[in-house]
Amino acid sequence: MMAVNQALSLANANLDKALLIPEVLRHLLPNDGTVPAWLLALRKQQVELVVDFTNTKDVREIGAINRGRWIKKENFVGGGIRRRKPEARPPTKNMNRPMTLAQYQRHSIHIMSRLLNVRTNASPFTLVLDDLNQRATQLTHEIVRRALSRNVNVVIISFESTRFHPAIHAIPAYADLTAEQILSELTLAMGKAKESLVIVDSLYELLANKGIDMSALFHLVANKFASTLIGVYHLDMLATATAATAAPNPYAPPPLDLLKYMATTILTCKSFAHVLAAKAAHSRSLPAPTHGLLQGAEGIVESLTANDARGIVLDAEFRRKSGRAEHEVFFLRTAGPADYQAPPPGLAYGCIKAEFVTLLDLVPAYVSHEVMGKVVAAAAAAEEELQSTFSLELTEKQKREREGVVLPYLDAQKGEGGQGGRILYEMGEEDDFDEEEDEI
Repeated sequence: MMAVNQALSLANANLDKALLIPEVLRHLLPNDGTVPAWLLALRKQQVELVVDFTNTKDVREIGAINRGRWIKKENFVGGGIRRRKPEARPPTKNMNRPMTLAQYQRHSIHIMSRLLNVRTNASPFTLVLDDLNQRATQLTHEIVRRALSRNVNVVIISFESTRFHPAIHAIPAYADLTAEQILSELTLAMGKAKESLVIVDSLYELLANKGIDMSALFHLVANKFASTLIGVYHLDMLATATAATAAPNPYAPPPLDLLKYMATTILTCKSFAHVLAAKAAHSRSLPAPTHGLLQGAEGIVESLTANDARGIVLDAEFRRKSGRAEHEVFFLRTAGPADYQAPPPGLAYGCIKAEFVTLLDLVPAYVSHEVMGKVVAAAAAAEEELQSTFSLELTEKQKREREGVVLPYLDAQKGEGGQGGRILYEMGEEDDFDEEEDEI
């Protein structure tokens, strides 16, 4: 009876195992074989045990569909300065393992996805390089949309835009604001949330006209507030020797070289149509075509195929703490309403359904031989339409005269075989034949 009492301890009773013991069944069930009412109630209570699914640890995460991990909860509650969490590193034993092609592709897309989704420790300072042929507007809009869907505080230091979404805190740097005023407004805007995203739409204007020290801005955003900084630098801007850019040290590096040195990630924007044209030229062993200002033609500043609406090509360079750099080329297609879920209450955008950034080598329009054949045919047709300054065609009179020309050694070729390369010569009236010299 003592063994039965120990097996039926109601505090930690496991009925599934207890009912398998014959001694337990013999003492629990009456002689008529009916089940007691208290046992049925206890079994019903354990079966109807309510599981709390609000805890995200019990829910399996499936990419970006899991809202519990996608949205930053209580980001705007309290605010203040926080410390950056240490970055999780993979085990040392797997660092030197060679990756297959599929593993490398997933690894590269995962790194780019973390950067676009403004994940913590993904890239403290991202430098975006663009020009007239491909502006970074599509990239920055996508990053802002994903940041707002994750409840991240978005602050834009604006030099080129005046209208923004109500959820974005814009600092009108194009106005008559000094460097101290811009930094003070940025500090107030970032102090409202625990994590923020700061975007500068023109780093050239920030450095050249406002004279803000880039190291001070990086320390404020990345170190003090542990947030993310993204800066856009236009490569088609010609540097001018102003008082703000003139360094007291003549050996100081140019501003763009300093930005590239400080950046943890460098993204170069390219037009998708220009990349296809360059690949078509490479497949035909031709030099890469130039577009826009690089053409050197008077009056042309932007190509007709610039800023392709299908998407943007991103030439990315990720820099690690160890100094190792990873380089890859991605394609970010234009997002549509079907790529995002319905926005929850209190947020401007819903979370992303599935990641749509991919490697350029995986884009069908880039690797398809049929598509590239059409591009090559279109380029060949365009070359044939070019008109030359002189005509290469012959007239009918020139064709008749060319047919009447007798080629040398033509009679020798018509002779019978075995005569070798004999020379046929017909004497003219002015020729003097000397028989004695022939005999010698």
